[in-house]
Amino acid sequence: MDTSSNKLEKAARRVWKSAQMFVGFHTDQKGKPREQPKLWPPKNGSASIHNDPNAQEAIVVVKAADPEAAQDVQIKLHPNRIVVRRDADMWWQGVAADENSVTVRMADNTIIEIRHDGSVKRRSTEDETHVEADGSIFKFTEFAEAHMTGDGVEMTRRTEDRIATITADGVVDRARKR
Repeated sequence: MDTSSNKLEKAARRVWKSAQMFVGFHTDQKGKPREQPKLWPPKNGSASIHNDPNAQEAIVVVKAADPEAAQDVQIKLHPNRIVVRRDADMWWQGVAADENSVTVRMADNTIIEIRHDGSVKRRSTEDETHVEADGSIFKFTEFAEAHMTGDGVEMTRRTEDRIATITADGVVDRARKR
């Protein structure tokens, strides 16, 4: 009899085929920066995490099972964060996790940051959106700023020349004082 987990395993496409740890030395023995880090595979598969990731870092390279369908991923271990990166033309290029947040860089240079309190910031070249921990939303574009309270009771939009607000007491739309 086939259990649901066995069905899932059979249906799932294999994405990764191997992982190898390296120590990346970004400076030579005299402390001079290298253009490309020297990668050394530690014999026992263990590496300490250096205080200065610009000098030395522990890296795990995860190889894709099918290079045509997926890309290799690098996991960089720093003393204050973990960085997962890949050279992608679509979707995500990097994820950084530290004790306060998880930040994702998308291929179009959009940055999405999820903070420890549940708030989310999304920044792109066109706009910036904040969803605060209380549920309130702020949106900033070249042309307008908008805000909605977490309970949805009040909404405000400001443009260069106007301000409009919807509250429980009614609607206000007027020219901005300069």
